[in-house]
Amino acid sequence: MILPKKNVRKLERVENPPISRRGFLRLDKNENIIGFEDSFLKKVRSKIDSDFLTSYPEVHLLYEKISKWLGIEKNRIYISSGSDGCIKSVFEVFVGEGDEVIVPHPTYAMYYVYSQMFGAKLKKISYNRDLSLNYRSIIDAMSKRTKLICIANPNSPTGTVIPKRDLLDIVKTAQKKDILVLVDEAYHPYYPESFLPHVSSFSNLVVTRSFTKGLGLGSARLGFAVSNKYIIDCLKKVRPIYEVNSFSVLLGCLVLDNLSIMKKNMKLFKEGKSYLIQSLKSIGLKFFDTRTNFILIDMGTPKLVSKISEELLKRKILVRPGYTEPPLDRCIRVTIGNKKQMKKFIKNLRAALKLEGVCP
Repeated sequence: MILPKKNVRKLERVENPPISRRGFLRLDKNENIIGFEDSFLKKVRSKIDSDFLTSYPEVHLLYEKISKWLGIEKNRIYISSGSDGCIKSVFEVFVGEGDEVIVPHPTYAMYYVYSQMFGAKLKKISYNRDLSLNYRSIIDAMSKRTKLICIANPNSPTGTVIPKRDLLDIVKTAQKKDILVLVDEAYHPYYPESFLPHVSSFSNLVVTRSFTKGLGLGSARLGFAVSNKYIIDCLKKVRPIYEVNSFSVLLGCLVLDNLSIMKKNMKLFKEGKSYLIQSLKSIGLKFFDTRTNFILIDMGTPKLVSKISEELLKRKILVRPGYTEPPLDRCIRVTIGNKKQMKKFIKNLRAALKLEGVCP
């Protein structure tokens, strides 16, 4: 029998379920569910012809768009398949067998996967039961074997942030110890405060972004990293021959040419979030507010989380249950959409609660 490397042999992955989510109110994966108008879709269709389909991707076009958008030189940008592709490249280039990786816990699932894939020892800095985090614990956990610190800011699934002054303290301390810090800004611009302006000030900082959340391109699997030229040159050594496909390039360029769509969607998102919060208060449900496009609704017990999620599924509404760590184990995570979408959710949540004898 031909065996894979031992780290891969021990790695267990959960497959995406082979079901279609179309036709559901998709509040389970933190996509931008507000979507695009027909006028934008017509622009997409008008760009697709035979040459487009038969030609290799022209990725340089997207590098130019991102560079102009951010005001950052192209040689400090690395495009990949989703921000998790950038994160994997960071692990592939900089993390080896026995190196330490520090993460807040719980956090983005792929940090755990890549740590095991590349044989790293994972140090988890746990959130408190009120979802607070002592950032000094990250600094105290640094050792001579620490190679990388991954901080999703905002974090998922907690939806919390590390304030800029504390994050700066982490990066400064890590730089003195030759430790790389990856700041994952997948939820920008829901949390508009960015660490990108600090990239040029540090030799050990990588910032990643996604086109999935605020820009609404979940289907494109598109993301990018920004760092100094040396680190970006290192990441480009492990890229595939073309970083992403032509559809991703086309969609990414069109979205950046039409940023008014994102601004309009952010306005609709804020209206939806305001309605959702007021409705939860009127029902009497506790919740954890976040700096992201989701909210954590406290159902009181893991059992009620399961029952409410199942009832919502019957009503073609998808939410995210199933967390194991307190207090998340008693919460459902709900993606926030526009006011109309949130009205539909609240109406069905009230009905589900009533069926379980919890009077809204």
